[in-house]
Amino acid sequence: RGLTMSSSINNMSLAKYGLSVDGVRSMVPFLQNANNLESLYLDETVIKSEGFNMLLRALRNSHNIESLHCCSCCIESIEIDNNNFPQHLTYLSLNYNSINADGCRELAKLLQGENATLAELHLNGNNINDDGVEILVDALQTNTTLETLHLMGNEDISARGNLSLLRLVNNISSIEATLQSNHTLEYVGLVGIWEPISRIQ
Repeated sequence: RGLTMSSSINNMSLAKYGLSVDGVRSMVPFLQNANNLESLYLDETVIKSEGFNMLLRALRNSHNIESLHCCSCCIESIEIDNNNFPQHLTYLSLNYNSINADGCRELAKLLQGENATLAELHLNGNNINDDGVEILVDALQTNTTLETLHLMGNEDISARGNLSLLRLVNNISSIEATLQSNHTLEYVGLVGIWEPISRIQ
């Protein structure tokens, strides 16, 4: 009960503690009242898709949560409800899960619209292919917040996916296309490389 009613915690790490879906469920009352929580680390747990989706819903009214780390959490699918995710989230790490193109379609919702807040999105080592990249690229056409995108270790991303990302940030097909390129995204981690955008054009 003490943790449930606590609103003073700023950062919490439960990484490598074997947290499960039931563990996330038991945390929901705390998360709903953790008004000062800024960062939550759940790396290398087994919260799975159900736990992650539950987590987003529980944090939807948080005014301070900015950083969410869920690497290697056995996440396969994601459900994003525009009314049920943290409204001030700037850093989301989902490295080394099993997110595919369908997951990218859901994540794209966090990158679209006037309420987009993400500045860093980490998706290394998932099951993302060229179709998934295209979905993210489409969402980023008008995005003005994302500065860093990690996609290394997604072995199904080919030269086509890489080219789509490069065109996003520097489309040289016409002067108008160049002007309309995404000028916010500064770093992209692609398969086998991690470079500033300015060095991989």
